[in-house]
Amino acid sequence: MHPAILQLLEAQQRDGFPDIRGSDAALTIPVSDRLVNAVIAAFLPAQGRVREVVIQSHDGNQLTARIRTGSALLPPISVGLEIDKQPALPDDAILSVKLSHASKFVTLAASALSTMVTLPPGLIIAGDQIRIDIRRLLAERRLESWLAYVSHLRISTREGAVVVNVRAAIR
Repeated sequence: MHPAILQLLEAQQRDGFPDIRGSDAALTIPVSDRLVNAVIAAFLPAQGRVREVVIQSHDGNQLTARIRTGSALLPPISVGLEIDKQPALPDDAILSVKLSHASKFVTLAASALSTMVTLPPGLIIAGDQIRIDIRRLLAERRLESWLAYVSHLRISTREGAVVVNVRAAIR
């Protein structure tokens, strides 16, 4: 983006977008599994204990994660996931995902994952629950101020994509 445009947008954001007050937008953004996996790969440490995480989205808020560790002795582990709690903005920015149809071994392995890898701030694994604190993840990238404009956020899935429904307004 041209630096002058970027500077103008940053000034507008800093002042609360005074020149476009009253704007209201509703967006549905299907994000392909390919892009989701590229983002995950970009954030995995190169020499970490988890070498690869590949997500497959399915209809009905269902996902499959295939996790490959750095050990040649362990085969990839496939885990079923289900989105079970949506963020309730503005107060609650937590998306919760639970292991679906998981054996006790898989649940134990998921709980141990946080001791094997450094999870990003805002990602918490406890038992069969994975909590994603969207506000905290955005804060780590100094983007949390954008959340003030979002009044509704829903994450769902369809075959091959994670679907983000967002409603935002500038008052």
